[in-house]
Amino acid sequence: MSNITTKPSTASSSCEYSLTFEIEPPPSARPGKPFGIPVIVAVRPVSNQTTNPAQQFVAHASLRNENHSPATMQLTGTLTSSVCSRNGNTVPGYARFNSLCIGQSGRYRIRVMLGAASYVGVTTKEYVDSAVIHVHPSADGVQRLRMFRILW
Repeated sequence: MSNITTKPSTASSSCEYSLTFEIEPPPSARPGKPFGIPVIVAVRPVSNQTTNPAQQFVAHASLRNENHSPATMQLTGTLTSSVCSRNGNTVPGYARFNSLCIGQSGRYRIRVMLGAASYVGVTTKEYVDSAVIHVHPSADGVQRLRMFRILW
């Protein structure tokens, strides 16, 4: 597994949930070419807490620079995903991001943020940053697969 950063020291988070890349972005990619397979993030509660059944969980992917700062280049593809399991929109579960594509050469990370929506609004619960993705014209674009364990 690659070196994945979960929250720089300036982050604030509830630490209620664990996010891990089950299928990581490729270490290199070609500009303007979608990744070969989806990026999948597992979402698990940190403790044996019970989640509010009125909450709906959603994950959103965004592009960051290598140093974790916001990127000016946009990430395209399926950027928002419900957190799903066999029991519907629940945790534990997973989020799937299809056809992700970075349009310009550079060194980036993908940040996936977990949000919980309820009748009182949306709360960001946690996030995880991928390892660095080197985007350049001669990239092979191979994604690394971990042993993917279905959370159902």
